[in-house]
Amino acid sequence: MSNSKLLLPLFLSLIIFGCDETKTSENAEVAAPSVSTASIGDGNLKIAYVNTDSLFEKYDLLNDLENQFIEEKLVMENKFRVEVERFEKDYRDAEAGAPGLTEEQLQILGMKLQQRKQELMAKEQSMEAQLATSEADKYDKFYDELQAFLGEYAKAEGFHMIYGYNGFGNVLYMDAQFDITNTVVDSLNRAYNKTLEVETAGE
Repeated sequence: MSNSKLLLPLFLSLIIFGCDETKTSENAEVAAPSVSTASIGDGNLKIAYVNTDSLFEKYDLLNDLENQFIEEKLVMENKFRVEVERFEKDYRDAEAGAPGLTEEQLQILGMKLQQRKQELMAKEQSMEAQLATSEADKYDKFYDELQAFLGEYAKAEGFHMIYGYNGFGNVLYMDAQFDITNTVVDSLNRAYNKTLEVETAGE
């Protein structure tokens, strides 16, 4: 698991929301954008897009979740490193004292060291599993907040589709007149910062 930004996910490279399938959020704020309505065929299809690269970079919630994960990872890795270093020292001490031990004492010591090694391996696996779960939970929180906001936003503004766009993937070009990235990021950050203010006031 790398220390790179939590943003490995490009699961938002294409987000499509129907206005009838929205998820509500008490913290979502909808700001009126200046976006055009696209006409297709005999009907009107109102669409917009969000630049996912900008969203990942500027959304305060995601940046905070990244920092929380990195700090959590460092704390766990440092604690584990201390245990490994302690084991390595004990192993070296055992090697140095081995000539003065009986065969039975050597067998007992060897079994104890082997048991500790297995325990360390199990702890490492457990740590990796905890970090993977924590990372997934943070992504779920980010995705849920974003999906809830965009669902309400689409419904309020009459959008039929909101695409996630970064210049790659299925959508290779989008006209800039449909770009609502700044509006979405600003609204998300206002809602998130209000939530932080409420949480801080309640402490």
